[in-house]
Amino acid sequence: MPELRLLDPDGYVVPEGRITITPTTETKARADLRDLARDHADRWAFARYDHRNYRIVTVPEGPR
Repeated sequence: MPELRLLDPDGYVVPEGRITITPTTETKARADLRDLARDHADRWAFARYDHRNYRIVTVPEGPR
């Protein structure tokens, strides 16, 4: 199954920022990751992180 990953402004995967998705769970997963980006940016505000600079990437399912 494909996976969504939340990347911080430096390109690292945010802890708890990986969610395996199905077509029916993708919308909710993206909303959850956007919320996580806000929380993570708030915790790292001293480093000038801004939730608008986070990216959600889709990682396709690899070969079995």
